[in-house]
Amino acid sequence: MRKNIRMLALGAAVLGLAAGSWISYHQFFTNGLDQLPAKVCDGSVQRDTVIRVLPDTRSAEEGAENHGTGDGFMFSCHVYAGDDSILSGEVKVQDSSRNSWEKYYKSYGGKSEGPAEQTSASGIYALSRGNFASIYVPCIPSGSNSDDASQAYALISEVRVIGESRASGLELHQALTDFAYELTRRAYELGKCKNVQSFPDGLPRLEEN
Repeated sequence: MRKNIRMLALGAAVLGLAAGSWISYHQFFTNGLDQLPAKVCDGSVQRDTVIRVLPDTRSAEEGAENHGTGDGFMFSCHVYAGDDSILSGEVKVQDSSRNSWEKYYKSYGGKSEGPAEQTSASGIYALSRGNFASIYVPCIPSGSNSDDASQAYALISEVRVIGESRASGLELHQALTDFAYELTRRAYELGKCKNVQSFPDGLPRLEEN
């Protein structure tokens, strides 16, 4: 009887040690993204949005940069997940109509990237396919007038994931679009666009086009 009790106690100890080792391993090697700020990239993007895109990693690093003013404005962001994955994006003031933007990004990356998925709300347009997403928002930059543009002034974002990603297909496209939207909303504030543009809490979910 005592032998059986000792064996049961030993077995429980081994299981406890194994469970503790697994938890320690998981925390040490996979929770790097959880150590990022609650909002990354100059407070523009929710950490949970990043986690939807990038895989588990031991370490993660993020940062943002703001360059130029007026029609030379650009806001960029990066999140490194170890050595295997990068989530990055830029938002720039550009001279482009919505139709020109849409035509360009629907063919961006070639036919192999598949059909584009799109959505819009409040005059803001989003498109995603392959491993990238883009947002189009009208923006008259400070120091400029709307008729200075040959087409139309806009903030255009382009974000992409390079390397491994947590999601794929529509799930990845939606996460990238949400990342791009949050980044663009912050860029609109930093760029001091002259026109008044409302930003809803989020865009409607993507639909294939």
